[in-house]
Amino acid sequence: MYTVTYGVIAKYLLMLTELTQTAIAVLCDISAGSHPYRTAQLHIDPEYLIGILTKLETGGLVRHRDTSFADTLSSYELVRPYTSISLLDILETLDEHLNCNYPTSEEMYQQYRAAANRLGIINHMTRIYLSEIKLNDL
Repeated sequence: MYTVTYGVIAKYLLMLTELTQTAIAVLCDISAGSHPYRTAQLHIDPEYLIGILTKLETGGLVRHRDTSFADTLSSYELVRPYTSISLLDILETLDEHLNCNYPTSEEMYQQYRAAANRLGIINHMTRIYLSEIKLNDL
């Protein structure tokens, strides 16, 4: 099991799993370099962080660059530009999914801005299609 303290964040970003949210924060902070802002807010258990970094490295999104850095995130770099890593890349790397069984909240739009608009459409359409699948269809 893993330990991440999310508080309110996990409640309003139910469309993205806690693992996905944490991986996004890790990738953002690796990209930012020496200013880990997002992960500092999450209070991530060190073993859980190492597990995420291992998955991201195995999936080809990050690489370990130097063991002389004291900070775990500082010892990694993105394999390709930050702007070319998609949510699909992250989901496939982590073997994760989207939770489309909750309405998209306003807080999700505030947290993820333009991406939330696209995710909101996906969520809405998925919910419509799922509502049309009846028990006798299964």
